[in-house]
Amino acid sequence: MKQGLFLILIILLTTACNNTDKYKISGHIEGGKGKTLYLQQRGLSSTVTIDSVKLKSGDFEFKQERLSEPGFLVLALSENNFITLLADTTEHIIVEADAKNLETSYQIRNSIGSVYIQMFNKRVRALNKELNALVAQYKATEDKAERIALEREYQERLNEHKDFVGEFIMKNPRSFAGYYALFQTLDDNSAVMDVYDKKDQVYFSTLATSLNLYYPESDRASHLYNYVLGAKARQQRQKFTEELLASHTAESGYVDIMAPNLEGDTIKLSSLEGKTIILNFWASWDEKSIAANRHLKKMYAKYKNQGLAVYAVSLDKSKVLWENAIEKEGYEWVNVSDLQYTNSYPARMYNIRQVPANYIISPKGEIIGKDLFGNRLSDKLKELF
Repeated sequence: MKQGLFLILIILLTTACNNTDKYKISGHIEGGKGKTLYLQQRGLSSTVTIDSVKLKSGDFEFKQERLSEPGFLVLALSENNFITLLADTTEHIIVEADAKNLETSYQIRNSIGSVYIQMFNKRVRALNKELNALVAQYKATEDKAERIALEREYQERLNEHKDFVGEFIMKNPRSFAGYYALFQTLDDNSAVMDVYDKKDQVYFSTLATSLNLYYPESDRASHLYNYVLGAKARQQRQKFTEELLASHTAESGYVDIMAPNLEGDTIKLSSLEGKTIILNFWASWDEKSIAANRHLKKMYAKYKNQGLAVYAVSLDKSKVLWENAIEKEGYEWVNVSDLQYTNSYPARMYNIRQVPANYIISPKGEIIGKDLFGNRLSDKLKELF
């Protein structure tokens, strides 16, 4: 009898130990019968499937080894139908959702981190809806006063969300949900929070310091900490560059630069004076640059006979790739590069932190636009010509 009770006690203790060494996600996907549900782990650079189950009645359960720190998990029915969770070590998370749209239908229990992620996703969806409506109104009107009011309202809506994120981080400096919020993007893929913005940088720095203190072995904590340090270092270099820029500014109002073209001939930016110049910074390895250049090609074809010129500086390091991109895409404007990659001298002179980037220079040598792409570039050129 005693031996039997002893064995039962051992089994119970073993089960308890096993449960504390695992996290569990279970629940029900309405309308999910016959579909495959995937459990994925989201790392810094990739998302990896770690388990899957074919749903029979819609019920599911996943068990995995305990997490060493709070981590981001994904429940997915497909590439575009998924939800993101923030699990903590040995939580038992319960999820209920509709298979038609997991993201907008799911309910969650037993995971405060996952509730925070859901909250931020809901807020960004609402923010996108508001901002897209304002952009549509902006495009639909030519009234200058109305456009100014819409621009102001756009910025106010964005700032309200930024303030919400900042307040959350200050109240929850140990939560990886803050990390998630800092790197959310809008529909146009632009970042909501800007590490180079003085106010936003306080939130980045606060969370980076806190997570690095409480999770010193965490890749994400280390990434955020180094990300902030890198941004501050770039700002210091920017200040130096701006001072250098000011000391080299020519009487024409812009800094003259020069670099070799494909034939090795050195071409000066000032050789295009008297025209409206788009000083275009791009790279053959950057998809956004290629996409921006395709629109620029249309604008160049439309206005080149009216005085539009393009001086395109590539941040490449391979002449072969640079030349192939020019030939493949058919860039007929001035193409130059010192093949110094991100250490490009022209790019440093104009404080280029990312590509694509551009400046618009008037025939009088005045800088009259910066980083205008897509419809904004079309509108500016329509105004000028």
